[in-house]
Amino acid sequence: MSLTDYWYIAALSSEVGKRPVSRVIMGERLVVYRDDSGTACVLEDRCAHRNMALSHGKVVDGHVECPYHGWRYDGTGICVHVPSLGAGAKLPRMCVRAYETRERDGYVWMYAGAGAPESEPFRFPHCDQPGWTTFRMKTRFAGSVENCLENFLDCPHTVYVHSGWFRSRDTREVRAITRELDGRVEVEFQDEPINKSLAFRLFAPKAGSHMRHTDAFIMPNVSRVDYDFGPGHHFIITSQCTPIADDDTEVYTVVSYQFGRLGPLVRLVFEPMCRRIIRQDVDVMRVQAEQIRHFGGPKFRHVETDLLGLRIHAMRHRAEHPESSPPVTRESEREIRIRF
Repeated sequence: MSLTDYWYIAALSSEVGKRPVSRVIMGERLVVYRDDSGTACVLEDRCAHRNMALSHGKVVDGHVECPYHGWRYDGTGICVHVPSLGAGAKLPRMCVRAYETRERDGYVWMYAGAGAPESEPFRFPHCDQPGWTTFRMKTRFAGSVENCLENFLDCPHTVYVHSGWFRSRDTREVRAITRELDGRVEVEFQDEPINKSLAFRLFAPKAGSHMRHTDAFIMPNVSRVDYDFGPGHHFIITSQCTPIADDDTEVYTVVSYQFGRLGPLVRLVFEPMCRRIIRQDVDVMRVQAEQIRHFGGPKFRHVETDLLGLRIHAMRHRAEHPESSPPVTRESEREIRIRF
């Protein structure tokens, strides 16, 4: 397998309507549209005739129509209509690449691999399930998929980038236990105190409650953060990173949480707060990206409290370059001490 042999989000379901939508994933230009049955289709964004962008055209009778000469393509990428040839004429055997698609959890997914997919797209945990409140965010980041994932799963930065909003300084030691399974690595923080930031003051239960905090990376491009305070009080922030280019990433985030009957009301405060926090990450990663471009790199150094950065890189590197990767030696469980 390589990093192309996975599913990636191409668009929000709500973004794909009566007009074709342009997307770039892994440097490839794509067009997303719906056929006459309402099924989402993804093709390479070019007409086989003169390479015009199909996304600049329109959808006619469930087919995407080129704006240059009116050639039309079905969801399999086959040319089904050439107006200049007239009715009943034999059509040229021309086509463009079509991608496997699925639509679930409010997103249109495309499979970037060349062959048939061996798996289904990732399912966002508890998305729109009864008893849970769900909202979505779409955010463009200047930075690679790996840098985005490390940022989302890196606790020490939150004290500085999100100071007072999401985490406050606390010098008490916390045990961090790292576990790696096939295609997934997670960190469980044990005995972590409930901090005094605005988010925890508003949404955490009363003092003395137990909190289970876990961070997880799921191949190839998903981060999941859980704050579980017990039955009926659980917050999950899951992000899928779609690579646009090497230093340009579209991040689709699903926040699902339980807060009893107050869940929908809590959203009025919680969603704007989440959007504020993610904009802080956008700002700091934009500066980081500028630094990487200037100095060349990334020139990163690591300490043991950088819990997941090296593992994210290693797992993605093994998928992309299996022939040059060293044999895998997994630690089933590793414990370190960390301070926030």
